[in-house]
Amino acid sequence: MIVFIDSSVLGILANPNKLGEVRDCWEWIYRLLAKGVYVCSSQICDFEVRRSMILESQLKLSFNHIANLDQLQEMISFLPITSELLKKASVLWATARSQGIPTADNKSLDVDIIICSHWQMLKEEFPGRYVAIATTNVKHLSRFTEAKL
Repeated sequence: MIVFIDSSVLGILANPNKLGEVRDCWEWIYRLLAKGVYVCSSQICDFEVRRSMILESQLKLSFNHIANLDQLQEMISFLPITSELLKKASVLWATARSQGIPTADNKSLDVDIIICSHWQMLKEEFPGRYVAIATTNVKHLSRFTEAKL
């Protein structure tokens, strides 16, 4: 089994508040890792969460929680953004729009499509293994992947 953590779940895990949803999410990650599940995310998800944390810190809207995000990098893999990945994402992006099911505005980078491309590449690299995306954005990601809340 492979579980890909998207930006929304990564943001929850980076939260220093270890109560409620955050605590439950950490316990879930620990259980997955203890069972030998391959847990990963993407460098683009790290970018998405990290930039928001830096901005909030600069605006003094919250404390800087980057240390929590860095700690996650010691526990799970962060898949790189490669030329091959971006080529797959470009095809998927165009296909989604031609079918009338975009996941973001046309001018957006559309990180969801990049995440879906990571999922597709994991499915190709590990045939026969169950690959799911852990997300709070099931609506967009489930159009192209196995996405679970």
